[in-house]
Amino acid sequence: MNPLPLADPRRVVAYIRTSSAEQGRAYGPEVQRRAIRAYAQANGLEIVGTVHEDISGTVRADDRPGMQDAMAAALQHGAGSLIVAERSRLARDEYVAHDAIRALQGLGLGVLYADGGNGTDDSALLMDGIGHVIAAHDRRRIVARLKAGRDAKAAASPASRAQGGRLPHGYRRGPGGSVEIDPQAAAEVERAFALVREGRSLTKAAEILTAETGRPWMPTTVARMVAREDYKLAKPGRIIDPRVWGATQAAMASRRKVKAPAHAA
Repeated sequence: MNPLPLADPRRVVAYIRTSSAEQGRAYGPEVQRRAIRAYAQANGLEIVGTVHEDISGTVRADDRPGMQDAMAAALQHGAGSLIVAERSRLARDEYVAHDAIRALQGLGLGVLYADGGNGTDDSALLMDGIGHVIAAHDRRRIVARLKAGRDAKAAASPASRAQGGRLPHGYRRGPGGSVEIDPQAAAEVERAFALVREGRSLTKAAEILTAETGRPWMPTTVARMVAREDYKLAKPGRIIDPRVWGATQAAMASRRKVKAPAHAA
């Protein structure tokens, strides 16, 4: 098996994030691409890959398929960093942003912002933190404005309110904001349940999913996934048979019991 290439700080992978909650052109994918290309050209960087996903900026990095793809691409192509158009494209929550930065650092990767502020001294790090706090503040304003609009629409027509909230992996938004099963993601959910039910550890299951999907999976992601009851419910759509869900929980409980230290007689 060929080893991964050494990281080159001049090579970057572009990560573009849009969200259905941010419909304005200011955050459109082409606007982000232009900003990233301009920054890369001005600073002598080579963009070796681009990943675009439509997902909320409050979703953790290890629950974003696109973010996982971008990390994998960076490792495969020897990139030193991911590059985003601005801080809000990395995350719309300061804690999620910091978790994403730590996840990148754990893989030996950095993050660059095309709108600047990429220093490493104390002042630059302070401004970086402030920038993420401002991005989170902007998100709260957007959410409040959208909620006010939905509430006004629902008051006029109660049946018009769409389902909201963060969706577990395996589901996606359908027409009119309805929730439907995403076949590819649902297959990954089924695979995670099967691996754990067959006796694989969370770490081993994550390794297998990483190899099979080409995206880094974390044991914590697998643990959260197989504990979700949403997957066995008829609504919004059953992905896991309730009997399979129960068998998976039993396998987890059995493994925890085996790992528990024996008490002295």
